[in-house]
Amino acid sequence: MHRIEKGDTMPEALSARGRRTQFLGILIVGGLILVALVSAVLWLSVAAGTAAIFFCMGVSFFALLAVYAGKLIVDEERYMQARLEARDARYRQTLELLPEGVVILKGEDGVIEWVNTMAGVHLGITSEDVGSVFTDRLIASQPAFCAWLRSRDFSRHYALETAGGSVLLDAAVVAPDERHTIIVTHDVTERRRVDDMRRDFVANVSHELRTPLTVIAGFLDLADMDVPPELRKRHLALMRDQTARMKRLTDDLLMLSKLENRDERGTDQPELIDMSALIDDAVREGMAYSKMQHKFEVAHEPLSLLGHPEEIRSAVLNLITNAVRYTPRGGRIRVVWKRTGTGAVLTVADTGIGIPPEHLPRITERFYRVDKGRSRDTGGTGLGLAIVKHVMRRAGGELSIESTPGEGSKFMLRFPEERIFSGRYL
Repeated sequence: MHRIEKGDTMPEALSARGRRTQFLGILIVGGLILVALVSAVLWLSVAAGTAAIFFCMGVSFFALLAVYAGKLIVDEERYMQARLEARDARYRQTLELLPEGVVILKGEDGVIEWVNTMAGVHLGITSEDVGSVFTDRLIASQPAFCAWLRSRDFSRHYALETAGGSVLLDAAVVAPDERHTIIVTHDVTERRRVDDMRRDFVANVSHELRTPLTVIAGFLDLADMDVPPELRKRHLALMRDQTARMKRLTDDLLMLSKLENRDERGTDQPELIDMSALIDDAVREGMAYSKMQHKFEVAHEPLSLLGHPEEIRSAVLNLITNAVRYTPRGGRIRVVWKRTGTGAVLTVADTGIGIPPEHLPRITERFYRVDKGRSRDTGGTGLGLAIVKHVMRRAGGELSIESTPGEGSKFMLRFPEERIFSGRYL
């Protein structure tokens, strides 16, 4: 008997079953003809009583053969049914593990036959809805999607927004036969967010570079004109300012690019950093940037940090200069470095304008600004906190932010215990 192997397709398995059934039928008919011929010969050659005995034996043989053939057919049917059920279970188990939502519909009305767990996350459809009409379940929340399903034009995908627009799904529909329809949903929210960030990044870089270039180009157009010496000096000073602004922007872009590449590779070795000396240097530079218009308070414990000096210094300096930019004249900026129960934390706190809570989740994105005009006026590039975030990722730590509008902000760099050493040197 032909066995159905893993490599057999379902049409091949069914054709094999047909061949076996045909063979059994031929065997039964042949046995019947053989019994009839033997019985006829014996009837003519021996006494009637003997012929009857042989005839009965032939009929008995035929009956036994028929029973055996019937058993083979029944066993084959059960085997094929078990194979179909096992294959269906494997398919559905595989679909259950997919990160996409899958809904199987049957009939022209689209009755739900099966759903996986992710379909419940995406569409709110669960196994309890099996047997109900799919569009009836979604018509209230997704009328346009239901209309698209009824159109039966599945040549394109459908962009579906759920959870009040916070989740974006890409829905594709496949109709493998006339009786079934399969709906597959894929969460593309993160991909769309990354695409939006890329577009915003290009637009922001273009804008940040265009403004100083426009200023410089305008002053260069005046270079050949008869301009008073004092005005020419002022033009040159403004061009230097705009050139410095572009340099800060390109420097920050290069730093951010290096950090992102190092996030992936991480091949360079960290060093032991004297954090007290690094903080003192950064505070002196911050005081110079402030032009002594703010009051600085510094407190640090004699702790060393295992990290990359250039990156850690950049992170600390970015936080201090940010505090200077967003703290009014006469405000206080406090820098503290101390051990905690889980490692050590460097805190930069100010009494500045603060950050509204709705902006905090995006404050570390590249070029994200709460007040765009103020940031540009104070010389910011919009990349400082993005750099700090990547530095902390490389250092195995995290950046946390607390802020109250009108009262000030607190930025904390938290480092794990395995990177902290007592004393200024190992």
